[in-house]
Amino acid sequence: MGQAAYAPGNPIDMSFFSKRSRATGAVTPPTDIPHRDLRFTLDATVPRYWYRGWVHVTRFFDAFSIMFPLGEKFFIDSVKHFRGEIPAGTPLAADVAGFIHQEATHIREHRLYNQRLAAQGAPVDELEALIRRRQQNSLRVASPAMRLALTACLEHYTAILADQLLRHPDMLDGAHPEMAAIWQWHAIEETEHKAVAFDVFRAIGSNPLRRYLVRCGAMLGVSVYFVIDLVYFMYRLAACDRQRANWREWGRLQWWLFVHPGVFTRVLPAWLFWFAPWFHPNRIDSRAVLEAARRHLDGQRQTIAAAPDTRDPL
Repeated sequence: MGQAAYAPGNPIDMSFFSKRSRATGAVTPPTDIPHRDLRFTLDATVPRYWYRGWVHVTRFFDAFSIMFPLGEKFFIDSVKHFRGEIPAGTPLAADVAGFIHQEATHIREHRLYNQRLAAQGAPVDELEALIRRRQQNSLRVASPAMRLALTACLEHYTAILADQLLRHPDMLDGAHPEMAAIWQWHAIEETEHKAVAFDVFRAIGSNPLRRYLVRCGAMLGVSVYFVIDLVYFMYRLAACDRQRANWREWGRLQWWLFVHPGVFTRVLPAWLFWFAPWFHPNRIDSRAVLEAARRHLDGQRQTIAAAPDTRDPL
């Protein structure tokens, strides 16, 4: 599954674009969207810095977890708004049902993840309040169609980052096994439903040029706020750890993000691909790595299912 890591002087990894997609513009067949119900045990055995003991790289993942519950609730609401316009019994209607189920499960598991962060002193409530204000502003000024476009943009972000975790599973080497499992599971499901919001957005709009301009503008706006919020979340988490001046860990994070494994460098071509008029999420062909990751997850599920669930039901 793994590919050679990006390093200065090496070409950016373009392997996620299938040869068929590049040559013909064909959309690869969609994948099915399973309804799973996995639960993860994030207890005291998970160390504070669960990713190799690296402070800021751990908090990079944790910052995303804080964003997820409210963010994915926004995604569900944006798609559900148009559910009545999708004919029952169609493949898209089934995909929407799968999307909603998977996102709701993500909300449940990341709320528990975030409870662990709050117990460590992380300002989870304050950071969620910032997200909530952004969403309230969106409800006031953006139409339902625009909110759906924003959802499709953010789903593209999660999908291309998820693709990297699946394509380069060694990226999670050295992480605590339960934390590696939750992130791999999340990456699998983001890949499985990556096209749903985009397909609903395409289905509700009749003017292709208008759709194209709206989604391009939405992506530019989303990207600005995404970067600002991620940097701010990282700063606040570093402050709660009293690690703001840990320049060695900040340097390690930059190396991890841009050089090796170079997560942000690797996703740049896929981010730019959004602006192609012929873009569709399924033109980024993740089928082979998705199937391999599913097989690995199925093996983990047996162990997870065998373990007793001592948590209160949600």
